Amino acid sequence: MDLGFEQMLAAHNQDFKEAEVFDNWMPPVGDYIVSIIKLDCGQGSKNDPDLGWWKLTCRIEDVQDAELNGKEFTVFYSTKALGILKGTARVISGNGSLNDLTEAHAALEAAVGQVARVEILTTTAKNGKDYKNCYFREIINTTVEASADMVATEVPAQEIPTEIPAEVPPVV
Repeated sequence: MDLGFEQMLAAHNQDFKEAEVFDNWMPPVGDYIVSIIKLDCGQGSKNDPDLGWWKLTCRIEDVQDAELNGKEFTVFYSTKALGILKGTARVISGNGSLNDLTEAHAALEAAVGQVARVEILTTTAKNGKDYKNCYFREIINTTVEASADMVATEVPAQEIPTEIPAEVPPVV
């Protein structure tokens, strides 16, 4: 290894240590229940400084399938394909007429911690390559609201002895 290359490695070593491992694994085609566990977003790329991008990380919640349960995958969106982002933001926000990119971004931020039903499909792009895509179909309400029959009642506390006997009978 030449000295210049070694210096380059040393200069980028901390960034390498902190880098998130990239894995573009997607589950097999089908429907899944997922938890949305993380959102990363940013702007710019090597070739396009004006590019905006979002990356949702989802975890499969399927206790019936031990192989897939708990596996994570990412879904990417960018300003190069705003229609896909708009469709996702509308489902996630529950607003079928959402038409503002700032509101779409807020919906993605608010989605972290939510549970959703998604569909993984394979589509063929104009270049002839097949790609797996994740489509959000619904956000699942996981909150429990109290009903009229769920009334709290006060239960009297039982008397608790405050003294322990000085002598404990021997065990025979």
